[in-house]
Amino acid sequence: MKSLRPFVFAAALLIAASASSAAETSVQSVPDADLQAMLRKYADAATLFYNGRAEAVKALWSHSDDVTLSGAAGGATAKGWSEVSSRLDWASSQFLDANGTKRIEQVQTAVSGELAYIVQYEHIRYRRPGYPEGAQRDYRVTTIFRREPEGWRVVHRHADTLMQRQDIR
Repeated sequence: MKSLRPFVFAAALLIAASASSAAETSVQSVPDADLQAMLRKYADAATLFYNGRAEAVKALWSHSDDVTLSGAAGGATAKGWSEVSSRLDWASSQFLDANGTKRIEQVQTAVSGELAYIVQYEHIRYRRPGYPEGAQRDYRVTTIFRREPEGWRVVHRHADTLMQRQDIR
């Protein structure tokens, strides 16, 4: 149950934001201008990330103790800025500085009060350290943002490899 806490926290944040009265807050499927600017910065920073440079992505995260990261490489969910920062450094080190690219397909974006989320597919092309040939990965990603005094910041990201749906029998 302990490993589910980050997900329960993120879901509770979204439910709390959605449960606010309609007079106080409304869910917008088209994000505000500040969030649109953040998403552009985040996309640009991700290109650097997939070239082995994590700093621009890290600068867009909240540095608080309640941030979480469930990365596409698997493993335990990183909790708190110290763990998330280390995980981001490690993940970015898996990509060689060799013109890595990222193409995004937006699925859904919504804003409700001080929280926002995006659901998207990410298609990355990169080189791995020690391997001369290029590689590619396709991810399903959900990212949650919170409006902080500095502006919108990432507070949770979950990515997994894009898979074909399979019957469970």
